[in-house]
Amino acid sequence: MSDAEKPLNKKDKNRLKDGRGTGNGVDYVAFIRVGEFDSSGESVRVKSTSVGRVHHFHSGIELAAFLIFDRNRTTVDIREQYPIPLDDTLNICRQLGIRHPQTKGELHIVSTDLLIDLRGGKQIAIAVKNAKDLDDERILEKLQIEKAYWEGTGVNWYVFTEREVSAALKANLKWLKPFLDIDTQKAYSLTEDDAYSLISRIQQYPNNLVTKLCGRLDDEYQVEPGFHIEALRFSVALGYIEAPIDKHFTEWVCAELIDSVGGIARRGSSYAS
Repeated sequence: MSDAEKPLNKKDKNRLKDGRGTGNGVDYVAFIRVGEFDSSGESVRVKSTSVGRVHHFHSGIELAAFLIFDRNRTTVDIREQYPIPLDDTLNICRQLGIRHPQTKGELHIVSTDLLIDLRGGKQIAIAVKNAKDLDDERILEKLQIEKAYWEGTGVNWYVFTEREVSAALKANLKWLKPFLDIDTQKAYSLTEDDAYSLISRIQQYPNNLVTKLCGRLDDEYQVEPGFHIEALRFSVALGYIEAPIDKHFTEWVCAELIDSVGGIARRGSSYAS
């Protein structure tokens, strides 16, 4: 039996029936959501600053790639787990002479981890993988399918691995994650007003390291120790403050922190150039 004659996996069929992988902006629904398959334990749901909806990621590497583009001033939309039409992937597999992704004779929809829309109509498709997995023949075949599809549609396609994640970005993600993750940020009682207060206070000390300043501000305003550093994590994670995310948070200088609420443009990324 040829791949074209095989049935589609029931879960994937239901996802398509439910409209997964369709829509744009706040209306987009990820094809595979957190909790629907076994992951590395790094699954996370994050509300974006660029799009304003909750995104579903299944690894820390996906989160890192997302964060780069979410804090990019040229980003218009981010769609994760974007499904490629089955007819197209079947045709590509036939042309490449490889078997279509399947389990026990049931076909699986091939999805791309991130599809980024940029200003000016440009799009970027990104496959996010662990570097060690690039030695796996089946994963390489899936990447071939993705590459052929996106190149055929004129969209630039990249592979993103942990090698693209700097040590500073990795440390910042770990530091910010409790506030990025909508399932854990509820444990904190910070509000918009706390973010606004922090912004007004650190603007008075442009040449200070912000993490060191936070301790002084706790004393000055007679609040519980750690309040201002927690407010900083909250403000950066939720987008009230733009920080140089590729620089270790202990090295952030107050003058580098931009009041995002004031409408100041966000920094760009080399992927979008």
